[in-house]
Amino acid sequence: MTRALALLGILALVAPASAAPPRRSATRTLKAAVPRHDGAHARALVGRELRPAREVVGRHEEPLTPEEETAKQIEKLLRGPLRYGVTGLFVADARTGEPLFAVNADDPLNCASNVKMISTAAALELLGPTFRYTTRLLGPEPDLQGAIHGNVYLLGSWDPTLGTSDLDDIARQVAARGVKELDGDVVVGGDPTRDGIYRAIVPLQITAGAPGEEPTVIPPAGYDLLTLDVTAKTARTKLRVQRLTFTTQTTKDAAGRVRVAVTIGGTIGKDASTTYPLLVKERTYDAAHALRAALRAQKVTVNGDVRIEELGDFVGDAANAGDLPVELGRHDSEPLADIVRHINKWSINWLADRVIMTAAALTRRTTPSMDVALDAMYAWLARHPKLAKDDVLVDTGSGLSYRTRITPHELVAIVRNAAGFTDDVPADTAHAWLDSLSIAGTDGTLVHRFRKSDLRGHIHGKTGSLSTVIALSGVLDVDPLRPLVFSIVTNGDRPLSKGFVRKAHEKVLDLLSKYVEKTTKTVVPQPEVEPAATTPEPTTSDDVEESSEPELDNEAASHAP
Repeated sequence: MTRALALLGILALVAPASAAPPRRSATRTLKAAVPRHDGAHARALVGRELRPAREVVGRHEEPLTPEEETAKQIEKLLRGPLRYGVTGLFVADARTGEPLFAVNADDPLNCASNVKMISTAAALELLGPTFRYTTRLLGPEPDLQGAIHGNVYLLGSWDPTLGTSDLDDIARQVAARGVKELDGDVVVGGDPTRDGIYRAIVPLQITAGAPGEEPTVIPPAGYDLLTLDVTAKTARTKLRVQRLTFTTQTTKDAAGRVRVAVTIGGTIGKDASTTYPLLVKERTYDAAHALRAALRAQKVTVNGDVRIEELGDFVGDAANAGDLPVELGRHDSEPLADIVRHINKWSINWLADRVIMTAAALTRRTTPSMDVALDAMYAWLARHPKLAKDDVLVDTGSGLSYRTRITPHELVAIVRNAAGFTDDVPADTAHAWLDSLSIAGTDGTLVHRFRKSDLRGHIHGKTGSLSTVIALSGVLDVDPLRPLVFSIVTNGDRPLSKGFVRKAHEKVLDLLSKYVEKTTKTVVPQPEVEPAATTPEPTTSDDVEESSEPELDNEAASHAP
């Protein structure tokens, strides 16, 4: 956190990008296969002109510069552990965008979960870091005896993080108002993702019976959505892994009420006890039943049933009855900044997709969809790193796709903009985004990497992984006054050895760290010059104290994970 604040503290000194990703023709086929290169002949380019490092062929040859020496060491890795498939690398100065190192930097590659850098940056800009999803319970004002005469309505806002514990909180608020009885139904809206629980998981407590007998299965107290058919048996011995099977089917009971029929088969070990998280598809009914169970747990008598109804019909019926609904309780989600932090640090695919879908939909006042989400992501790319829709190819908010195509050069531009190293992203939004990235050796998907390295705590990065993709992009702040942005992506035409490739990526970052240390100038205070005795007035020394900032020349380096 401290380093993230330090990086943001220098935003006032940020200069416009001097090396934006090159424009490519709209006729480029982004869906084409990943380009293939022979790693043994890959060259690492250096400096503002991205020129090849010189070869040393004789004893009298001028020594290599630190940039060229680093490039040569990177080439050794390209010929060694990174020789399979194609690896792209781009490193730049975070504040100026000046290129430092590049390898296949303009090849369109699949960066997997690095796509989350785009979707989360777009969501934060659309809604703001402090935005919270709100779920409200509406209904008639309780009477003096604590009774609600009429139905209550659960109205959501597409909160992807809503859970049963949040409905427990709403129920506690209702009980705190002195409500003792609900003389009506629990009604939920017809949009299952707006008003229901998106991850509708019902915990089933399963306890083994006598050997050969059925186990006991207990759903949550007061939760009536499920009907259980247990055919499983208890084994005569203990099992290391329970061999239970679960099938679900939406049905209706004799009264026409929706139910989820659950069949539990297989075998459970002797003396075993386990909790199984049953995922159900009936999100709205799950929310309604969970809320009714929560109210009952708070000693509120619920006389009615559960049902689905549109909000307009509910409000219209209430108006006709002369009793407009009031807010009886509400749940506010965590701030969006915290949700985005959860997404990026732990690379949660479903949540990344839902957040950008809902953020885009709430802004446009429409229903969430991936098409709406992608429009918002492409719009963010056009506004900030100035990438046109023809420059990149993304088809999800999570990167869980084999069609993604983005170059390492473009990924560095994305990091610079999202992290606030340019001047067009608000500081609070940039801080929230940068703080959401994993920290080397500390948390998230980087918690077990760089732990014994000098880079621990000095990389804010986003990982990416598919069977044929390993990627890491972000900010390297070994010198907080000279942060680098970097992106390194390896693609293969067959499954990659993840540990092998990741270790090689870590070696590249270690080389960049050593390069920064070699080229960072030490500040030496200059003594003040005493004025000459014969001078009638004091004079100002011509010596200018060397800036604590390193000088940026044609070969200044920057790095992007």
